[in-house]
Order: sequence, then structure tokens, then C-alpha cells
Amino acid sequence: MRILQIGAGSMGTRRLRDLRACEGVEVTLFDQRADRRAAAASRFGVASTASLDEAMATEPDVLVISTPPDQHTDYVRLALDTGRHFFCEADIWAFDPRAVAAANARRPAGGLVAAPSCTLYFHPFVQELRRVVREELGTLHAYGYVLSVNAPSWHPGEGAEYYARHRATAPAREMVPFELIALDHIFGTPVAASGRVVRRGGLDLPGADSWSLQMELASGATGQLTVVMASPQTARQGWAIGDRGFIRFDLLTGTLERALPDLGDGYSRVLCDWQQEYEPMYAKEISAFLAAVRGEAAWPYSYDSAAVVCGTLAAAELSMLTGRTETVDPDRQPAALPDAYAVSSAP
Repeated sequence: MRILQIGAGSMGTRRLRDLRACEGVEVTLFDQRADRRAAAASRFGVASTASLDEAMATEPDVLVISTPPDQHTDYVRLALDTGRHFFCEADIWAFDPRAVAAANARRPAGGLVAAPSCTLYFHPFVQELRRVVREELGTLHAYGYVLSVNAPSWHPGEGAEYYARHRATAPAREMVPFELIALDHIFGTPVAASGRVVRRGGLDLPGADSWSLQMELASGATGQLTVVMASPQTARQGWAIGDRGFIRFDLLTGTLERALPDLGDGYSRVLCDWQQEYEPMYAKEISAFLAAVRGEAAWPYSYDSAAVVCGTLAAAELSMLTGRTETVDPDRQPAALPDAYAVSSAP
């Protein structure tokens, strides 16, 4: 299987590492930065080029797109236009699922594997949390979750051109859909959202640093998500209430506490080493993608679902401007900037 890896930044390097560990693949790197090509050649022994035409001349079967989120679209379109399977990192702006379906319909037997990233699906703690919510908690009433991102720790050696230094692709904004991919998988899909986007901290980064969402789920339950990059402390913690009791969880410590009287055991604790499983989940994800390309399994996350996730971010940001709870519309993707929506005066 010939694979074209597009981009060799932090995520691209991770993908190169995991692809090189897979059997039966031949990897070529496309990256316009000479230092990244040299590093990839030294570390992974892959051929590389700064020319997209040269990269496509290798006739890849598969594209793995690991550019910043505001640069995904052209490469996704290239994959669709040329009928190639592709994997794309988690996004702020989901590609149109109808265009993906149309490209799939044009492809001969076997179909097109269009795989938006869903990394956290492959972490055993997330899998166990989903099982507890679905099988033990009973009818879900509400959940809450907070992610604290230490933004200055994101590749401090990169210059001002680094995507996380810009308002449109700020870490807190990018991580809202990244976390929602897993939260929707665990708790259910939002149908409406309200939100607040503000600047609270003193980090030397442009724009807002805190996103807070309150969501109505399709089940009728309520979901709350806050992502902040105004604190040096990293955290991934949450809670959920159902008609059988209460759970509290901490992804970074791998701790899941349950107060579910029907189980007769009061509080109990399930431990998982989050850090030990963190890098393996990326390897599991890329292996699952290759298995889907080979026809051995189905990819578990679609562009229809990605459009809902990104549409939830759009609804919350629009709500900040309108003062209303906004319907989650998969056709309404986030604006270029979180305060750049066209606002209707209609109630």
C-alpha cells in the first residue's frame, strides 16, 4: 500500500512513526519545510519531497493529511477528486459529507474510505467510560466536562506562523471539536447549544482563551463543556448523572468513580494508565484506518458525525452573538473567526 503522508509537524511525525511500524506499506512524505523532511528521513528513512506534483507522481493509494486544521480542505478535495482513500486529522471545519458521498459513489467497487480522525475512540479509558454510561448509569440526565490546555507548552520553539498562535486555530477553539468527538461518542449527540467565548487569562496569545458550551442532547439530557487555555494546569475531568446514580472521571489520572446504589458497591474505582495508553491509541487509530482501507473493518466515525461536531461549535459561537440558544445545523460550520458570524435579527 503506497501512502502519502502530508505534513510532518507534531501530528505528521506521530503518524510517520506509526505508519513505519505497519507491515506492507510504503510511505512518502510531502512537506515544504526542508528541516522537517530532513528530520523524517533521518528518523524514519522515508523518501520525501517539497513538490505536491512529485508526491502525487508516486501514485499513492492513500493520503494521510496532517496539516493545520485551516489547511485540510484542499488536500481532502484532492483525495476526493482523485478517488483516493484518506485519513484527516481532527478539524474545526468539517468537509461537506455530501461531497464525500458523491466521491464514494464515483469510486469502483470497494468504496472510498474517508476517515476523519477520532483518536480518543481508541483509548481504553474512553471505551470503559462509554460502557459505564451506556450500561450502568441508566437514563442520562446531565454531564459536564472541562479541559484545561497549557497553550504555551504547544511547541514553544515554533515561530509566530505556528497555527496555534492564531485566533482562528487557537488551541482552546481547536480542542472543542476534538473533545466533542469523544463526548458525543460517550454521551450522545447535541441538537442545540449556547455558548460563551471570552478572554480570561494573560497569556501572550491573540483572541479569546475560554470556550464554554451548554448543549441539549438528542436524548433530552444536558451536556456542558468548557475548554480553557488560561491556566498552566492541564486537566481533563468530568462528571455525569443518570437515574441510577453519579459518576466522576479524570482522564489524566485514569480514575473513574461510581456512586451507583443499584450495583450495591457504593463508590468504586477503575484505574487506567492514561499516559501509558496515550501514544498507543494513535497507533491503534492508524492501524484501524489501514484495516478499513483493506476492507477488513469499517471506519467508526463519519463526515456526517464530524459535521455535527463542528456544527455544535458553530452553534455555541453564534449563540454568543445572538444571545439565543442555537440549533446545531451540520450545514452551518464555524466562521473563520469565533466572532465573525452573520447574525440574523430574527428571533
